[in-house]
Amino acid sequence: MNEHIASTPGPDERKLAAALIAVQSALRVTIEELAKLNEGKGQQWFDALEEVVIRDAKGTVTEDIPIQAEAEALKFGVDVLQATLNASRNQLGLAAKE
Repeated sequence: MNEHIASTPGPDERKLAAALIAVQSALRVTIEELAKLNEGKGQQWFDALEEVVIRDAKGTVTEDIPIQAEAEALKFGVDVLQATLNASRNQLGLAAKE
C-alpha cells in the first residue's frame, strides 16, 4: 500500500506537525524494538535499515502539488527521517555510518 496520508486533501500545518511528531516517535520505538531483536549482531542491521528507509523516502511522489513545493517538502521529510535515524543511532550507541 503506497497511500500517502500527507497527500490527503485538507490537512493543515498543525495537523501535519502533530502527525510528524507521532510518526517520528513511533519510528524511534520501532527502532528500539528492532535493536532488541538484533542484539549482539553488530550494527549492520541498522545500516541496512537506514539505507532502505532513506531510499524509499526519496522515492515518494505526491500528486497535485507543484514540483518545487514537493521537492522542498520531500527534502524536509528526508531530513527529519535522517535526524530521527541519527538520534536513534546515538541512543543505541552505534557508530556513525561511514
